[in-house]
Amino acid sequence: MISKKIEDKIVKLINSDQNLNDQYKRIQTIPGVGKVLATLMIIKTNGFTEILSARKMACFAGIAPFEHRSGSSIYYRARVSTMADKELKKTLHLAALSTIRLENDLAIYYHRKVEEGKNKMSVLNAVRNKFIHRIYALIKNETVYNFNLEMS
Repeated sequence: MISKKIEDKIVKLINSDQNLNDQYKRIQTIPGVGKVLATLMIIKTNGFTEILSARKMACFAGIAPFEHRSGSSIYYRARVSTMADKELKKTLHLAALSTIRLENDLAIYYHRKVEEGKNKMSVLNAVRNKFIHRIYALIKNETVYNFNLEMS
């Protein structure tokens, strides 16, 4: 009951500001991105005024892989940061799981990479990263998502 009141206040706040409302609607045009992820991205970036690049957001969310070194030992398997925003990472993960079950370009990408022999979690992490980059592209270009683009 309390969480429903908080959700209503957040939606009311987003609807009261035209810029936030436009961002909120624009983000949700990406397949797999719903109200929760759109709201969380707006909150974490303070309306896309604090974390200004998709790469920095991927690092903040714990999606960007880093090489792991310890002394003279070098581990070639890339790992993600343990200092990540776990809430955002979890929400992106659930959105990625949701989108690979649908018929869209990210699902096609996921299934193609898995068939090529890539690790499923590694490909899922790439899908999460693609979410962030697409969200930032939509905000920067002030457009809605359209995956029916034709190559020239």
